[in-house]
Amino acid sequence: MSAIASYRRTQLEHATNEDILVLLVAEAVRREAMAAECLAADDHEGLIAHVHVARAIFIELRLALDPTAAPNVAQSLHQTYAWCIHQLTTVVRTRDPELMSEIQRVTGVVEETWRKAVELSRFSSPGEPPK
Repeated sequence: MSAIASYRRTQLEHATNEDILVLLVAEAVRREAMAAECLAADDHEGLIAHVHVARAIFIELRLALDPTAAPNVAQSLHQTYAWCIHQLTTVVRTRDPELMSEIQRVTGVVEETWRKAVELSRFSSPGEPPK
């Protein structure tokens, strides 16, 4: 195992649920960027592969939602994740670069929102200093 892989594994082993959520959304955004590159290069197989991973992440995030804590937030996230899943499926079929850009814009906002929410929750947690 390389030093980088070992470091990443250690990071994940010690990550909080919130950290993992942010990492997952960031990976989906990264895969969408790679899919957009494949779309521009007319690499349909690469497009499918990267979209598949991004979709899988949003499916898992949607399944992990707990509506008992904040029903309205969970419903909004459920709808957003469902939209992402549907649009990613559509972009594979249509190969529409404008749709890919729209997906990336929305998921970029999702990623930034989650990063800020986790940061704020750490800042407001009693006994835990902000990072």
